[in-house]
Amino acid sequence: MKKIITIIILLTAAVSYTSESYAYNVVATGKAAVKNLKLRDAYYSALNNAKLASIRWYYKENNITDMEVNEDFFKFIKSYSILEQNIDDNNTISVKLKIDLDDEALKDARLLLNQYADAAVYLYRGIDDTILHAKQIQNTITNILSSQQFSLSDQALFLGKIDDMYDEKKINNAFNDINSTSLIIFDFRVITNLEEFKDTSNMCEVETTVTIINKKNDSKTIQIVTGNDNRNITKCYNNAIKQAATDTVTYVRDNIIQLPETAVKLHKYNINFINANNLVLTKNIIDTLSQRGLLKSYKTVSYSQKNVVFEVDSYFSPEELSRKIQELNFPKQPNKIEFNDKKLILDFSVE
Repeated sequence: MKKIITIIILLTAAVSYTSESYAYNVVATGKAAVKNLKLRDAYYSALNNAKLASIRWYYKENNITDMEVNEDFFKFIKSYSILEQNIDDNNTISVKLKIDLDDEALKDARLLLNQYADAAVYLYRGIDDTILHAKQIQNTITNILSSQQFSLSDQALFLGKIDDMYDEKKINNAFNDINSTSLIIFDFRVITNLEEFKDTSNMCEVETTVTIINKKNDSKTIQIVTGNDNRNITKCYNNAIKQAATDTVTYVRDNIIQLPETAVKLHKYNINFINANNLVLTKNIIDTLSQRGLLKSYKTVSYSQKNVVFEVDSYFSPEELSRKIQELNFPKQPNKIEFNDKKLILDFSVE
């Protein structure tokens, strides 16, 4: 008998459709050998193997042969339930699952995984609000991260989970509770003592210690000193922080979190809901598109009793998104869809 863990993956039964056109129900079995009496580890390995098997089966069934499936694809499992779990005489654990796969998301897995990979959150410390207003600093960092194609879709949720910016345990817990894969912590220190200046011609300098953390428990710390000789002290601080953030984010993008090779253009346009009498329906559609990763972000531009306009950022063009909306088969679909490069019109008028 081999002394190393042998993992066996089996797939059983067939695929059945649910009432939703974008769902696959799959029954899959995963197996893993127990090593050093670590039953818990073997159980979770078997569980993960069943999930991986179901996704690999999906791609094989749909004649998609170039997908390297890993645990990142678990994001596209809508739900699962345990049908059976056993351990045999050879100390092999098997787990049989019924798994609900997100069909439409799996079709766009490359694109959606790129969005997850570039989803980042940040926090900064060390600048008193009396020196430079928090909103100004936040806008500076947010704009710089966005310019380097980082998504900040989880930023508000992340900050809402933290009540102490210096409690590392709380920060890590908040980070683990969200989808974003990268956390960037800016620790600013404003230098005003002439003896500490790296460049004595500056009126102020900002020493920035940046820690970059990811979900794989890797972390990296870099240090950057930026200066500015602006005679206005507030502008001096702001310019120095902007330079520090720019240098840091550029370094992170170039050396730590490279832009995925398959990254595509981010589109900005409006979605116009026409004669959508039920605002709950409108909100359900826009929220579903966002939750499924088809929209990076959105905001309401205008609304009335029947018409609502949203401004959206999406990696899908208006034409591509219109096809996705039809494929998702909402309970009430628009009767007419029109699009151009500036807007997507969903018309619910009864003809």
